[in-house]
Amino acid sequence: MPGKHDLDGFFRELPPKATTAQEKTDAAARLIREDDAEKRANLTATLRAARLERDANERAALLPVGSEKLRN
Repeated sequence: MPGKHDLDGFFRELPPKATTAQEKTDAAARLIREDDAEKRANLTATLRAARLERDANERAALLPVGSEKLRN
């Protein structure tokens, strides 16, 4: 029969490690940075889409009537 030391983490969950105040602070700071990065990425995507739409509308307004393509 296997001893108790053979079962650690295999058939039962191990108790959580004790965390220090520094580890708790690091985890909180990491969550804040990740949240801020996600917000910045969403804002960047929104602004980029708005800029591309505005540019497309400006190009369409500059085209002469009956013209379907932009000439480069």
